[in-house]
Amino acid sequence: MDTLNRAQIWKTLSNIDVTPLCTETEMIGKETIHYLPWMAAHEIMMEQYPEYTWEFSEDPQGREVHYFDDGSAEVRCRMTIGTHTNITYLPVHRHGVAIPAPSAMDINTAKQRARVKALGEFGLGYQMWLAKPDTSPELREDIEDKVTEDDLVAQCWLAARDKIAEATNVSAGKKHFSRYKKGLENRGLVDSNENRWKEVCKAKGWRAEK
Repeated sequence: MDTLNRAQIWKTLSNIDVTPLCTETEMIGKETIHYLPWMAAHEIMMEQYPEYTWEFSEDPQGREVHYFDDGSAEVRCRMTIGTHTNITYLPVHRHGVAIPAPSAMDINTAKQRARVKALGEFGLGYQMWLAKPDTSPELREDIEDKVTEDDLVAQCWLAARDKIAEATNVSAGKKHFSRYKKGLENRGLVDSNENRWKEVCKAKGWRAEK
C-alpha cells in the first residue's frame, strides 16, 4: 500500500455504491439522513485496504472525547490508508444539534460515525456527507430541554477541570476557572458548589484566595 496515492484511493472507494447499505437513518429538520453502518464500512475496507488503521485522539485525561466550555463535545478520528492520513472531527450531536452533557451512548455513536465520515473523506460513501441539514430552533430547544441544569453545569465543569489540571500555577488555573464561571453566567447557569475553587486549590496544592 506504500505506493498508493490519494487519487487512487479516492477513485477506488468513491466508485463503490454504498446506497443499498445505508440502513441507518436520522431525522434532521424535515430531512431523513441515511448513514452507512460502521460495520458495513469496515467490511468494505477489509476487502479493499485491509491494512487501514484508525484511532481516536484522547484529551488530557485519556478520554477519546473532547469537551468544550458549554458542555458539548466532539470526537476526533485519525485514519490512515497506506501512507496517507486524515484527521476527522465530528460533534457529538442528535438530529444535527450538539448535545449538552452527552451520554456514553451518544459519544459511542459519534465515534462510529466519525469513522464512517473519515472514510468518506477518502471517498467511501462521500455522497452521504454532501447534504447540508437545516435544524430549527424548536428542535434545538427540544433537545436542550431534556438535559437538566445540573447536567449542563457538570459537563461545563468537566471541560474546565481538564484545563485547570494542565495549569502549572495558580494564576493560570484561576484564569481557566474565571472562564468557566463566565461561561456559566452567559448560559444563565449557576454552580451550586460554592467551594469549587477551594477544592481545586486543595487538590493542586495552591493557596486559595480569600
